[in-house]
Amino acid sequence: MKGLIAFAVLVAAALLFVGQKFGDVHPLSPGPDAAATDASAAAPHSHVVRGTAEPTVQYAGEGIAIDRDHSGQFHLDAAVNGTRTRFLVDTGADTVALSVTDAQAAGIEVNPNGFVPILRTASGQGYGTLVTLDRLEIGETQFRNVGAVVVKDLGVSLLGQSVLARMGRVELKGDRMVIEPQ
Repeated sequence: MKGLIAFAVLVAAALLFVGQKFGDVHPLSPGPDAAATDASAAAPHSHVVRGTAEPTVQYAGEGIAIDRDHSGQFHLDAAVNGTRTRFLVDTGADTVALSVTDAQAAGIEVNPNGFVPILRTASGQGYGTLVTLDRLEIGETQFRNVGAVVVKDLGVSLLGQSVLARMGRVELKGDRMVIEPQ
């Protein structure tokens, strides 16, 4: 886990170095089954039920409450260009980082020869390529033209501060991470 976080931080630092710009956030109009406005209230359309191997993710308007999973981490599902993608919520990462598999599934063209050494990790040189996501949807919130990096050999896609900060305040409440609009 420490290696993954260090890797994410280095990816973020590399992106800051090249000055990548990130898109704006635009709330989507709530659907007929929109959840309550209190982020701690149970949403009627939670992705999974508490007690399973997967944590509960609850959407309440633009706010999100995520239960810690069995490994001690926080994961959520989002849509990258309309394709469901599983993310590790990484408050230590400065940007969104996608695995090659997730990027390709979302229709992002990844040139295998386009990876360049953009970061250093404890395990050596890290290779990635800068991309722009047309759309990133998390709950009722949509981000457009999101700068991201596709990282070679990344095991899980990371949701970093470039998006988390736009969503609002991130707070840990015991085994729950709450992201509330500011």
